[in-house]
Amino acid sequence: MERNAKYRLIYSVFLGVFTIVVGILFLAGAAELYYSGVSELGELHGMYSREAVGARLLELLAPVILWIVAIVLGVVVYALFPVAPKKKGTRDDVKIYARLSRRANAEKDPEAFAKLRRLEKVRLAVRLFAAAFCLLAAVMCIVYLANTANFTSLAELNSDVLRMVANVLPWVGAALLVLIGEAVFEAVFARKMLPKVTPLAGRAPAPSKWETGMEKVSAAAGNKYVLLGVRCALFVLAAVFIVLGALPANGGANSVLVKAINICTECIGLG
Repeated sequence: MERNAKYRLIYSVFLGVFTIVVGILFLAGAAELYYSGVSELGELHGMYSREAVGARLLELLAPVILWIVAIVLGVVVYALFPVAPKKKGTRDDVKIYARLSRRANAEKDPEAFAKLRRLEKVRLAVRLFAAAFCLLAAVMCIVYLANTANFTSLAELNSDVLRMVANVLPWVGAALLVLIGEAVFEAVFARKMLPKVTPLAGRAPAPSKWETGMEKVSAAAGNKYVLLGVRCALFVLAAVFIVLGALPANGGANSVLVKAINICTECIGLG
């Protein structure tokens, strides 16, 4: 790693740690406000009044200013220590392996070809497991969110949201970790298998009609006028759905407004 890149990395780590510290200070201040406003009977006493929130924010003014200064200094550091851009055409082992594996020929080395196919089954099993787990996580989240019994009333909105986070967030986080693990496995697998599949790769087969058609579709999709038309159509469609959702007949906008008011007045404390 070149010297300028090291300087950038060191400052990036420093700024990241500093940002986490400032976030922890905000969380600690919010927690202190919450618990200091609970009486012996468990009743809340205007803990989020403007005076109390203002006093806590004033205590955090110095670290926030330092954090903003650190961000500005980060821009200066990146300007003073430029890094040469990476060369284009970085090798993608996964794509190269996928292309060579399609051209693998059993006649060159039957034993190596059979071993390659066995390892391909392991790769397929990992992919299926990741897909099945993500599907399970999506189903579990949908089942919980679709159950109206989990959302009793607007009066219990905060507790309902906390229960929702406790039930939904672990599934989402686990699915994300599984996808990251599957991506890492794909990269490592392709890197290790490239030397083995390269001797088995023959001449590239002639493209099928389907592949030829997909290439034409990709070329058409790359046309800037086509992309502009698709974006405009999506924009119009989004605007139509927003208007339909905000119509008084649906009642959805009023429900969202009531929930927002409750969150602001009961949780954040703007009221």
